Amino acid sequence: MLGISLYLQDLDNVSETVQTAHQNGFSSIFSSLHIPEESKIDYRARLEELGKAAQENNMTLILDISENALKKIQLSFENAEAIHEIGVTGLRIDYGIGIQQIALLSQKVTVYLNASTIDQPFLDELKEAHAHMENIEAFHNYYPKPETGLSEAFFNQKNHFLHGNGLKISAFVPGDSQKRLPLYAGLPTLEKHRFASPYAATLELFSLAVDHVYIGDPALDPLHFPFWQNLAFDNTVSLEAELADFVPTPIKKHLIQGDQNRMDDARDLIRLEKSRICFNTLLLAVRQTTSRPVGTITIDNQKYGRYSGEICITKVPLEANEKINCIGQIKPSYLDCLPYISAGQKIKLRFNEKSRI
Repeated sequence: MLGISLYLQDLDNVSETVQTAHQNGFSSIFSSLHIPEESKIDYRARLEELGKAAQENNMTLILDISENALKKIQLSFENAEAIHEIGVTGLRIDYGIGIQQIALLSQKVTVYLNASTIDQPFLDELKEAHAHMENIEAFHNYYPKPETGLSEAFFNQKNHFLHGNGLKISAFVPGDSQKRLPLYAGLPTLEKHRFASPYAATLELFSLAVDHVYIGDPALDPLHFPFWQNLAFDNTVSLEAELADFVPTPIKKHLIQGDQNRMDDARDLIRLEKSRICFNTLLLAVRQTTSRPVGTITIDNQKYGRYSGEICITKVPLEANEKINCIGQIKPSYLDCLPYISAGQKIKLRFNEKSRI
């Protein structure tokens, strides 16, 4: 599942923003209710506006909350039903909230706990307190300060433990448009993702069995909405690429319409499963049999016999082969996606007519 983040301090065009997100494959919203002492914003009104937009678009709304902040808008943990009526479907709570309170909340709403701090004794106490464990999930933090994001080793170890205890996991990737204050340095869970493409980072988190991925920053580049649509609605990875002028139209159409990586996932190549069936009889002449850097789009020519017509994308640099024509190149900003195109993964290519090779 994909989610966006919208913050009550700087909400603008709420209804339109939420509707656009929903139309492009995002099904959940993360927000935060941590209120500065000097703030004069009507947070209750803004939360109600966001909750209404979420309900109208059938999106879940997760609210990061403290007990003091709830009191400031005349709500409380004890009256979780009123929170739910506003449109909030889940509460993310961190330190300072007791076991009994968490257990009671879990009987009314979905509760999201800080993934990094969950351990076995804590889970055992929740069960003893009769928490509804099916309503409890793990939610990693985002880290605004550079160099403070989680390490891959810790992240993977913790997630293995959490999944082993039946908990679903959420995590953040940065946005690719407006960054959030105060540091404007992205809001990732993993430090390695701080300046990464959110699309590639999302694919990596899904490959690591993370259940829900949220864009931590408050905006995405609208030019990339079709990519998120394909991923959310059809589990299809879309990649921007350039194509050589000599490539026949049927081959280009095939790449645009989409194919899938073979189930017997190769070490060095993404092998498009249906391509040989479609193009084996073309008797492709030998042309542009150059070396193949990462992301090269190739098609086997007539010298490859029964393999002729197979289209591949290189995952590693490979030498030239007289049996293989180089017909295109995945754009640099999408190369990080290639390691996460797994066996059977559906894939589409998108071409900019102004940038053919």
